[in-house]
Formats: sequence, structure tokens, C-alpha cells
Amino acid sequence: MQKRRGPVTAAELAARLEADPDWVARRDARERDRAQREQQSHIEQAPLLSDLQAIGIVVNNVWNLVNTATPYPQALPILLRHLSKQYSERTLEGIARALAVKDARLIAWDHLIASLRKKLFPKEPNDAIMVAIAAMARPTDLECLIDLIKDESLGSCRIFLVRNLMRSKRQEARNVLLSLRDDPDLKREIAARLKV
Repeated sequence: MQKRRGPVTAAELAARLEADPDWVARRDARERDRAQREQQSHIEQAPLLSDLQAIGIVVNNVWNLVNTATPYPQALPILLRHLSKQYSERTLEGIARALAVKDARLIAWDHLIASLRKKLFPKEPNDAIMVAIAAMARPTDLECLIDLIKDESLGSCRIFLVRNLMRSKRQEARNVLLSLRDDPDLKREIAARLKV
């Protein structure tokens, strides 16, 4: 019998994997874990999802808002209110990321800045808050962004502001990036953007 040469087709690989009881058991366990996490997340987010549904926004998870191109300005006050409630880090991260739209600026900007400075959240929600700040920032916010990016106590979430400073036409922004090029949290991003 002659061995076949060449790449394995997707169908052949799938058949091989399905024939492997260890692989099937691992896949099934991963799927059960994923389904359980999804169910727990839905239960945890029930108050938020209920408040959103009351204004006509029906989603299964706050992350559905993050992943939509449809504007949801009426949801922003609800999201901001729920950001201060007791949720898991993953849910808080989703709420903060859902606030990463320009429409949120009027109601969320000061609150998010204060949350960062008070260090109210763990890393992932904190990163998402900085993403939201970067998304809603205006050119006139340069001084505030510079204060934030220079605040080493904020840690690696400052990386999300590098792009904002790069887009600024003011020399002051570039000077700040150059002064931070050895900052352990920022140096790779700054080097990549400045090509230094």
C-alpha cells in the first residue's frame, strides 16, 4: 500500500480528532465550562440586562453592546450607573468597554477619570476604563491625557493613550512620548509608534 503524501484536508483532520476519545473529552469539557461561564454571566448581569431591556435594548450580555456598530446613547447612563455596582471583573470590563464611545463623554468623562485616579478597579476593568477615556478624548483634552500617561501609578493601562498623543499635532505630545520612551509599561508601544 502506498502512503499518501501532501497536506491533510480539514475533513480528514476533523475525522481524526473525532476518533480520539481524549480529544473529544477535552473538547466537551471546554464546551461545558464555556456554557457554564456564559450562564453565570447572564445570571450576574440580570439587573443590567433588565434595565437595558426596559429602554428597548435587548442583549444577552453587555459584551453584545461592545461588539455592535449600532449606537446606543440611551444605554449610556445605565451603563455608567452599573459600573459602580458589584460585578465580576469581566462584567465590569464589558461595561467600561461599552462606554468607549464618543457619545458617553458628556456623562462619563469626569467619572471615569476619577475612577482611574482613585484606583477603584482591578486591572482588566481599569484597562477598559482607559480604553473608554481614549475613545472619547478630544484634542482639547491633551493636558489631561498627558497627566494620565505620566502617572506611573496607573500602570500599563496608560498604553491606551499613546495613540491619542501620537495623533496630536502639538509638539508637547511628542515630547511627552519621547520622555516616556524608557517607561517599562510604555516603551514597546512608544518605540513602535515613534519608530525609535
